[in-house]
Amino acid sequence: MLKTAPLRGFTLVELLVGISLIGILLALGAPSLATYLQNSKVANAASTFYSGVQLARTEAIRRNAPAHFVMSDTVPTSDAAASSAAPSITGRHWFVRAASGADFELIEAKSGNEGGGSGTNPAVQVSGGVIGAGSFDGVIAFNGFGATVDGTGYVISIANPNGGACAPSGPIRCREIRVLPGGQIMACDPAASAVPGDTRGC
Repeated sequence: MLKTAPLRGFTLVELLVGISLIGILLALGAPSLATYLQNSKVANAASTFYSGVQLARTEAIRRNAPAHFVMSDTVPTSDAAASSAAPSITGRHWFVRAASGADFELIEAKSGNEGGGSGTNPAVQVSGGVIGAGSFDGVIAFNGFGATVDGTGYVISIANPNGGACAPSGPIRCREIRVLPGGQIMACDPAASAVPGDTRGC
C-alpha cells in the first residue's frame, strides 16, 4: 500500500493573520507613499522648468541671438502665438522662443499639466521672482553669450499646496530654479540650505 504525502497549505487562521499583517503594513506606509507622490510632482515640474531654461540659454548661444524662456498661462502652438502670448509670473506652462527678424520662432512649449496635476485645482504651484530687487514679467531673456540680457538674476519657485507646506514646516520638498546674471542655472531645495554641507541647498 502506497503512502500519500500529507497535503501542505495554509489554514484559514494563518491566511487571515497574513492578510491582517499586510493590511497593517500598508496602512502604516500609506502616508509616506502619499507624501512621496506629492513630492514627485514637485520634482517633475522642477525638472521640466530647469530643462526649459537650459534650452533657452542653449538656443541663444547656438544662434548668437536673443532667446526667451517664457512662463505663461497658455501653451502656444505656432510662431505667431509664441510672439503674442502673454507672459505670467504664476504661469504653470512655459515655452522657449528665439528672435527671428521682428518676431519670434517657437522652439518648444510644455504644459504644466504633464506630471504636475491638472484641472482647475492643479497640484503644482509656480511663481517667478527676481534675485534681489526688481520686477519680473515672466520672461527670462538670454543673449548670445548665455547671460541674461538685463544682467538680472531670476528665481522660479515650485510648491505643492495640496500636499502640504514646504519643508521644514511641512512635508513637501519645494524647489527653486535659479538663473544667475551670468547665465548659470541651478535647481535647488530651499529647505536644504539650512543644513551645513548639503549640496541640494540654494
